[in-house]
Amino acid sequence: MNIPVFDLHCDTPMNIKKRKFNHIRLTHLKSSVFAGAIFAHFVYPKEKEPFDAGLRLVLSTINYLKKKEEINILYELNKIDDNKTNIILGVEGGHIFDKGFTQFETLYELGVRVYTLTWNNSNRFAHSAFDDDKKGLTKKGREFIRSIKNYDVIIDLSHSSTKTVLDVCEICENRVIASHSCIRKLNPFIRNIDDSGTKAIAEKDGVVGINFSKKHLGKYNVNDHINYLYDYIGIKGISIGSDFDGITDPVLKCPEGYKKIADRLRRDGYKEKEIEKIFFRNFIRVLKKI
Repeated sequence: MNIPVFDLHCDTPMNIKKRKFNHIRLTHLKSSVFAGAIFAHFVYPKEKEPFDAGLRLVLSTINYLKKKEEINILYELNKIDDNKTNIILGVEGGHIFDKGFTQFETLYELGVRVYTLTWNNSNRFAHSAFDDDKKGLTKKGREFIRSIKNYDVIIDLSHSSTKTVLDVCEICENRVIASHSCIRKLNPFIRNIDDSGTKAIAEKDGVVGINFSKKHLGKYNVNDHINYLYDYIGIKGISIGSDFDGITDPVLKCPEGYKKIADRLRRDGYKEKEIEKIFFRNFIRVLKKI
């Protein structure tokens, strides 16, 4: 039985712009393998005009996807089309906002609905795990989180420091996820999320998407990280966030590999309804939360 996946983090937009596809191809988006995906738009922090570069990238994705009948861009997060592949537009890294809140509003008007607060670098809003795991939201970051409470958006805490995760979960009124993270208790890679972070996100009724990078997984596999989350926060907090098209070391080479995870989960004793929750229903629950 094929169970579709709603993948919480794919860096496919850069490939769309170049028309040079890698892990995810249009044929994958047309097939039953996808319920949907978050397409993350990333520009490097050293970009001279990061917002302008990010804006061009978002526009190129929209122009490409809007011509595809099989794609539904989710401008309203709870308006899911079960007959199409649902794509959510996201931006990765608060460094893109270099000139103020109007830049957020510009992207929101275009349809960007997921905001990954940091990348590997800290920014004016928050600290990243790589920079300082014990420092969290800045004053401007707290102002930003409070200012978007009435917007239909998701705050993504992958890459964020543990303190940032806890700070956001304490004050944020929006949906909260960690889109593409593995478990630090299994692999002490600083980019992985620790138990206090996963618990805080679960208490906000959010989810953690497991990353497919060998560097993040360590000596364990995707299913091991899923099993750990199952034991620690329960089935409702688990999702898939492959980081396809953004990593060079995926344990699964393309979306057809999702079924290998499902087969292993069945062997581990998971029921079909539980696999459906991990693959897409948990995140759809988050989307439908108003």
